[in-house]
Amino acid sequence: MTSQAATDPSVIRSQMEKLETVVSALLSDDTYSESHLHDQLENFRPVVAPDVSDNDITAVHRRLVSKLSIDVEIGVGITDKDFKPWLATKKHHIEWTRWLTYKQWLRNNNRSPRVLEKMEEFTDEILDYVGDPTLPGPWDRKGLIIGDVQSGKTQTYLGLLNKAADAGYRLVVLLAGNTESLRQQTQIRVDEGFLGKDSSRNVSRSGTGTAADRFVGVGRLNKQLTYATGMTTVVQDFLQASKDATSISVSEESPNPFIFVVKKNVHVLKALIDWTNDQPKSHGRIDLPLLLVDDESDYGSVNTGKEDDPTKTNFLIRRLLGKFSRNSYVAITATPFANILIDHEAETVKDGEVHPDLFPKDFVYGLEAPTNYVGADKVFGTEDDINEVSVIDLHDVEPLLPLKHKQYHAIHAIPDSLKTAIRVYVVANAIRDLRGHEDKRRSMLINVSRFKRVQMHLHDLVKHELDNIKNALEAHAILYTEGVENHIIDGLKSTFETFYSAAGPTWSEVLAALPSSANEITVRTFNSDTEKLLKEQQQSAEMPKRVIAIGGDVLSRGLTLEGLMVSYYYRNVRAADTMMQMARWFGYRDEYEDLCRIWIDPGVAADYRFIADAVAELRSDLKLMQRQSLTPLDFGLSIRMHPGALLITAKNKSKSAAVEPKVISLIGRRIETSRLDPRKTTIKENRDAAIALAEALVGTFGRPGQTQRGYPRFTDVPQSLVGAFLDEYTAHRMDELFYGNAISKFVKNNKTAKFSKWDVVFVNGTKTVDSEESFGGVKIHPPTRTMTVGAADELLVSGKSSRLAGSDDLRKILDTATDDSLTEGFKQEYPGKQVPESAIYEHLPRPTLLVYVLVPNFKELPEKDRKKVANIEQEQIVGIKLAFPGNRLDVNNRDGDVRYLINTVAQQQWFVEYSGTDEDDDV
Repeated sequence: MTSQAATDPSVIRSQMEKLETVVSALLSDDTYSESHLHDQLENFRPVVAPDVSDNDITAVHRRLVSKLSIDVEIGVGITDKDFKPWLATKKHHIEWTRWLTYKQWLRNNNRSPRVLEKMEEFTDEILDYVGDPTLPGPWDRKGLIIGDVQSGKTQTYLGLLNKAADAGYRLVVLLAGNTESLRQQTQIRVDEGFLGKDSSRNVSRSGTGTAADRFVGVGRLNKQLTYATGMTTVVQDFLQASKDATSISVSEESPNPFIFVVKKNVHVLKALIDWTNDQPKSHGRIDLPLLLVDDESDYGSVNTGKEDDPTKTNFLIRRLLGKFSRNSYVAITATPFANILIDHEAETVKDGEVHPDLFPKDFVYGLEAPTNYVGADKVFGTEDDINEVSVIDLHDVEPLLPLKHKQYHAIHAIPDSLKTAIRVYVVANAIRDLRGHEDKRRSMLINVSRFKRVQMHLHDLVKHELDNIKNALEAHAILYTEGVENHIIDGLKSTFETFYSAAGPTWSEVLAALPSSANEITVRTFNSDTEKLLKEQQQSAEMPKRVIAIGGDVLSRGLTLEGLMVSYYYRNVRAADTMMQMARWFGYRDEYEDLCRIWIDPGVAADYRFIADAVAELRSDLKLMQRQSLTPLDFGLSIRMHPGALLITAKNKSKSAAVEPKVISLIGRRIETSRLDPRKTTIKENRDAAIALAEALVGTFGRPGQTQRGYPRFTDVPQSLVGAFLDEYTAHRMDELFYGNAISKFVKNNKTAKFSKWDVVFVNGTKTVDSEESFGGVKIHPPTRTMTVGAADELLVSGKSSRLAGSDDLRKILDTATDDSLTEGFKQEYPGKQVPESAIYEHLPRPTLLVYVLVPNFKELPEKDRKKVANIEQEQIVGIKLAFPGNRLDVNNRDGDVRYLINTVAQQQWFVEYSGTDEDDDV
C-alpha cells in the first residue's frame, strides 16, 4: 500500500471496521477473554488492517469489548388458547436463505453477536405466532409486537419479513407511518435489509454505488435476494407506482416475494385495494397468504369513530385484510395502549361483508431492548435516582412561547436556554470529530410548537443564531488562540467548560476543530409543508449529516434522527402514547452517550418517568400472564382498566362535548397526589380537612398504633370517615385520577366488605427533638420535601422525581413477617433488584390512606417561580396516597372499578395544547 493511501483517514477507518467485523465474528460464542481478544486483534492486524496505529487498535479493542458485552433478553409472548405451534416441525425443511443473508449483513454492520443469536430465537417465536403460510385457508391472525421507542423495531421486523419470505409468504404489505418522510425512511431500510437493491432510481444516495450497480445491503451479499419485487420506491408511494403495477400478478407459486411499503393514507390504501381487485380470486377472495405489518400501529390505524362508521384508514386496513382468505396482521408499536383498548368484539358490516376490528386476538409479544439501549430510565433516571447531568430544566420559555399558544403567535427572540443548547450542540459536534466520528451522522431536535408558522419563525431565529456562531468561528477562531477576544467564542468556551470539561479533549483541541465541524451544520424544518414538497417533487427525504431539526408532530412520529445528541423540548401533551413517540432522544448512543443533553420542563420529565414505569408494568404483566397461561383478551381487559387508559380515552379525535364513560380499576395501582394545588386557600382547606380527620380518628380510636417504621397508624377505620375526608380534599386539576370526586364517591359507596374498613397512616419525616408536633391530636414529624413548579403552575413534590411517597413507604406498613417473606421471595426470583411497589398491593390487609403533612422546600426554585410560591413558603401542604389491595391482573375482580366521565373541561385541564385550530397544525 502506498504511503498516501496509508495516511488516508477513510482507508484507516475501513481497515478498522474490517478488523472489528472479522474478530467479532470469531468471538461470537461468548467465550472470549480480554487477553484472547487482544491476541486475535494482533493475529489479524497484519492481514486485514496493516496500516492502523496502536492507538487505532486500542480503539477497536474498546469498541469490541463494549459490543461483545451487549446482550438482550428473550421477549415474552401470550397467545390465544387455541394457538397451535407449527414452526418447530417445519423449520428444518425450510431454506433460510434470506434470513441468513440478513443476519450476516447485520453482523457485517457490527451488530452485537449475542443480540443476533437472541434475535434468531425471538423472530422464530414471532413467526410461529404469525402463522403458517402453507396452511390451507381460510384463516386470519392478528397480533401485536411491543418494543421500546427507537429501540430497533425496524431491524426486528425486517428479520421477521425475511424469515416469513423464506417460510412461504409471497405478499407483504408494510404500513410505514402516515408521513412521506417516514415512508421513505422505511423504504430505504427495506431496500437495504430485504430487497437488496436501491429503489430510488434517479435519486442518488451516498453509499449506494454507481448507477450501474444498484445493489445495496443484503443484495451485495447475495444477488438472488434482489429478485424480490418492490412495488414501491423511495420516491414513489403506491399511489404513483400503481399505474405501472396494475399488470403485475402475484402468485403463491412465485419463487420470490412482493413487497409494498406504503403510508397509512386513505388514497394510497384505496389504490392498493383497487390493485387487489385485479388479482386472481377464488370464491371472491385472493387465495394467497398476506402478511400485513403495521408500524406505528397505535397511530392512524385505531378506530376513533363509531363502530358502524369507523375512521377511513382503520376501515380500509380491515377491508384490505378481508380481500385475502388467508391473512396475518402484525401491529408494531412502543405505546400499545390504544391497540389494546380496541373492543375485541367490534366488527363493521358493509356491503354484506363483516370486517372485524384490529384487536390483537391471537398474540401479544413484548420485545426486550438490548443492554446498550438508552431508554427513559437512563435518560431521565428513576424516581429515586434522578439524572441531573443530562437533563436540564427549562424555566425561560413560557414568556416568549407559552405552552398554550395560537398558530399566529409571534416569536421575536429565542430563550437563552435555547441559545445555550445550540452552543452545546456545536461543541458536541467538534468533540465527536475529535473522537474519530467525522462520518457519523448527528442531530439536534427542537420541538416547541405544533404550528407551522411558529416553526417557520423559529427556523429563522435558530439559523441566525447558528450563522453568528459559524461567522465568528470562521473569522476569529485563529485570532482567539492568540488572545484576541470574541464574545461568541467566549460563549462556546464557557459552554465547553460547563458541559464537557470531562469529555476528553482540551479546549484548545475543541477550538481547533470547531470551524470545520460547525460549518457542516444545517437547520431544517419538518412539517406538513415538507411532506407536500416530497410528494409533489418526488424528492428523497434523506436527512443532512449534521442537522438542527425543527418541527412538531411530523418530526415526532417515528422519524429517526440519527446521532441525536441535543434535544430541546417544550410541549405538554400528557397522553402516554403521544409523549413516548415524541421522545426521539431514546435509542442507541454508543460512544457518545456522555455528550447527550435534554432541555425539558421538570414536570414533563417527571411525566416521562411515570410513563416509563407504566410501560414497565405492562411488560411485567405480560410475564405474569404468560406464567398463568392468560390470553390477549385477558391482557386487553387488564389494560382497559389501567389508570393510564384515562388519558388515552381523553385524547379523542373529534373533541366532542363529552367522551363515553371510562371504567378503570384502582386495585393494585399507584394513586398519589404528586402534583399539588399551589393556591393558598386550597392548601389551607386541605390541611383543615386532614386535621379534622385526625381529630375524628383520635376521638374514635384514641391513641394510634405504629407501623414497623414508627408511623402513627389507625386500623379498622370506617370507610365513611375516609370518604368524608376525600370529599373535602382538593387535588390539582392536572391529577386526572382525582377528577370529579370519582375516588371519594367510590370509597363512600363501595359495598364490598373488604373496602368497609381502612387503615390510615400519617407518614413521618426525620425525627428530631424539635420536629414533633400535634396534628389534630396525632403526634407527627412532618416530612420536608423539595418542591418545584411545573408547566401548569402545579407543585411537583420531591422536586424532579415528582413522587409523594418514598420508594418503600407502602412496604413498611406491612407487618415485619410479611415484609421479610415478600422481600426474600422477590430477591430469589429477581436477584439484585428491589421489591417494586406493584408487588406490595396484594399483601395489604386493608385499603390504606397515607397522609403526608409536608413542609415545602423551595430553595432550588429559579427566581421567577419563587415569586409564584412566596405566599405559601411557610404553609404545611397535605398530600395523600391511596392503596387498594388486590391483584391488578385479576380481570374478573370488579370490586375496585371506578367510573369516570371525561368531558372537554377535563381535556382542557389535562392537555395544555388542547385549544386552537387544527387547520394550521403541522400534521
